[in-house]
Amino acid sequence: MSSHIAASVTVVEPIRHAFPAEKAKAWHYKIHPYYTKQPSNVVGEYIRHFCPEGGLVADPFCGSGVTAIEALTNRRRAVCLDLDPLAVFMTRMTCVAPIDLIAYWDAYRRVKKQIKPVIDFVQKASPRELESYEIKEWYPKNMRIPAYVDQCNAGYVENLFGRAQLIVLAHLHSIIMKVSNQEARELLLFAFSGALDKVSIMYRAPEPGKEHGGGSALFMVFRYWVPKQPAHPDVWNAFTASVRRVANAKKESNAALGDFVREGDTFNVYCDSAEYLLKYVDKSSVDYIYTDPPYGAHIAYLDLSTMWHAWLGLEVTDDMRRREAIVGGEQQFDEKHYLEVLQKSFEQMFYALKDEAWLSLVFHHKETKLWYSIRDMLRYIGFQYVNCVAQPLSQRTFAKIKNPLRVLGESLIVNFQKSATRRISQPMSLPMANLIKNVAERVIYREGGATTEEILREVVPDLFDNDLFFDAASKSIGDILAILESDFELDDNNLWQIKAGREVGNFIPPKDRIRYYVIGYLRKAGKANFDSIVTTILPLLINGHRPTKQTEQDIADVLNEVAVSYDGINWELKGSDELVRQGVLPLMFDTREPYVAEIPSSTKHNQQIYRLAILCQKAGFIPYIGKQERSDPMLAGLKPLTCLNVKAEPVQQKRIKQIDIIWTQADGTPVWAFEIEEHTPILSALERFVALLSAMPELGKSRQLTIVAPKSRRRKLHQELTSSSYIGHPLFLENKITYIFFEDLEAGFSKYSTKASFHLEDLRALCQLPPISD
Repeated sequence: MSSHIAASVTVVEPIRHAFPAEKAKAWHYKIHPYYTKQPSNVVGEYIRHFCPEGGLVADPFCGSGVTAIEALTNRRRAVCLDLDPLAVFMTRMTCVAPIDLIAYWDAYRRVKKQIKPVIDFVQKASPRELESYEIKEWYPKNMRIPAYVDQCNAGYVENLFGRAQLIVLAHLHSIIMKVSNQEARELLLFAFSGALDKVSIMYRAPEPGKEHGGGSALFMVFRYWVPKQPAHPDVWNAFTASVRRVANAKKESNAALGDFVREGDTFNVYCDSAEYLLKYVDKSSVDYIYTDPPYGAHIAYLDLSTMWHAWLGLEVTDDMRRREAIVGGEQQFDEKHYLEVLQKSFEQMFYALKDEAWLSLVFHHKETKLWYSIRDMLRYIGFQYVNCVAQPLSQRTFAKIKNPLRVLGESLIVNFQKSATRRISQPMSLPMANLIKNVAERVIYREGGATTEEILREVVPDLFDNDLFFDAASKSIGDILAILESDFELDDNNLWQIKAGREVGNFIPPKDRIRYYVIGYLRKAGKANFDSIVTTILPLLINGHRPTKQTEQDIADVLNEVAVSYDGINWELKGSDELVRQGVLPLMFDTREPYVAEIPSSTKHNQQIYRLAILCQKAGFIPYIGKQERSDPMLAGLKPLTCLNVKAEPVQQKRIKQIDIIWTQADGTPVWAFEIEEHTPILSALERFVALLSAMPELGKSRQLTIVAPKSRRRKLHQELTSSSYIGHPLFLENKITYIFFEDLEAGFSKYSTKASFHLEDLRALCQLPPISD
């Protein structure tokens, strides 16, 4: 008791940095599939930092149980809730320890002996014999798959399995349920559950010659969907592999957890909504909460878990469905329902936590409106927002691939604290407001415009540096938007720009400020003599810059850099292409007239290559193009692919050199390849990509092979990407490429050509994944 009292008055600083994510190294990572899993080592770092040894950690949205596992491993008590009974089953079976592995393997061998006649029959039986075989053992019959997630039109759970698989599964389940040792029986059932997705018709086998790379469509598209060529794997082999995974994990957990896990004491997990956390813990009894709540409609957990619910006999009531925190789903809930469930859940967390205790909330969604709704909700309840950390993921998740513009490529771990005394929100101080304005100017100046999210991301470090963060944390997004709206305005692309006539702040070097005003003034005026330019700009430089003789010289230097005088009197801006080559950012003075880089006259095909070449250089790479394209004067200055040294067979080399444009590192290593298919056969693009993959297979793993085509060819593009010989077994090219429509590339180019830099993630945002084949 005394240690808890001491911990309650100890000042705990927030975590302010990310940790390397080592998700796959955890002993429990592959024990059972699930939709999302937090990196264990990161969760462990947070638990050790925020919770005293022996303290109580809670996770009201426990999912696969990572929080509980790390709490127990680090000798903290754990209490977990989840509305999905599959999550509760997984968490309990993963955490239970120590395990009698001798009894477990003995039970497995008895199951193997009993199931052998069934396996022998299935292996030898003809399709007609399989169809006529009467399954007398129990299996889930007439259990409906929610239409919301049923993209394969299976209708019922039993239709997710081939006849041979269903026969073996029914017998195997029956035999397991008769195992007399309860612990061994539950663990074998856990292994059975872990193999279900791998023996369903949704499973896609690895590519030929590769041990890994297959997987269930359920975890790729978050729907019940059947790939073009399902694998129909052997049930017994899949079950045995799952048994081994469980045994290996339990061997590790016996060592890691020892005898610390005592269900009902140090560890408890309940199937219930986070809205009822206080049914299971006392008020002010929890030392720390680490949780990853569901976000909107990304994953319909209850609906997607239907297959497991059916086989494991896990009941999902109508009341449970009504309490799921989701937008859409089978119940077609709206955002109001989702936020109401979250608010009730956070209120329970607030009262469950001790005074000064911490809540770490994992946030994946990129919709800022949702983020601010949740943050302000927590503040209203009484939590103090402290900070957030951008935590890189160990790999791109399927949710990120599916929702590239809506799901963060990294998690935000947001830290809140329950303060014994609530702070009163005060008006925004003048120093804080000025700091926010200066940061906004800096980002806008550098990028040629910025979103609210981009500005806020850079504001946080400056607030820390100026000891203003804790004051700012009590402000709502409305307060900050009011500050921005006083000196900035949103353009047609929903990017913040500096208002016309507004002075630029002190943070920008004097010469850069002069450049900003000179470019803006000449873009608006067209032509102007030196005296007019000086008399217009000098008053704007008074804020933080006292004009001197050097100022006039700086203006003259800037004019020589960005402008030209043909008559020796008047100055006008150099061409936009020249400014781009000089690295001068072409910002606009009148932000209501966005600048768009001029595209030289040429064929549509070559104009797209030109756009890609410009973006390539902005991204810091070197563009190589085909020999035929270099005959166009617009592209003549680019390096030919004939100079690119990619090791491949002669036939493949020839095809590689026919690719329209390849982005490379400085050493010539290909980074991304593009084929422009305006009229030519799309199949030729696939042939060339296959040739490049023979030399650079890693480009396929990261989907950095892209077809660029007009929307008018959508039907033909989709046809080739779902039914050509390169799709499905053995090449599975659909998993290695993306495509961009001309119209989307042109819009993206207009947006990014005004910015100082371009990133590969910006390019990914423009790309689309091939359609799912029937």
